[in-house]
Amino acid sequence: MSKALEIIGLVLIGGTVYSFLGMGESELRWPVFWGCAGGALTIIVYRNYMRKRKKK
Repeated sequence: MSKALEIIGLVLIGGTVYSFLGMGESELRWPVFWGCAGGALTIIVYRNYMRKRKKK
């Protein structure tokens, strides 16, 4: 599960960078950017939650 989350997170970060730098003035630029950024943030928060829960 951890490796899968890492791969998905890297894909989401790549999508965020691509949408910010490579999409130009496309109408999908900002929805893709915020969707990928939100997904990456969700994975980070979930992994931190699972680490704290595992320590207890």
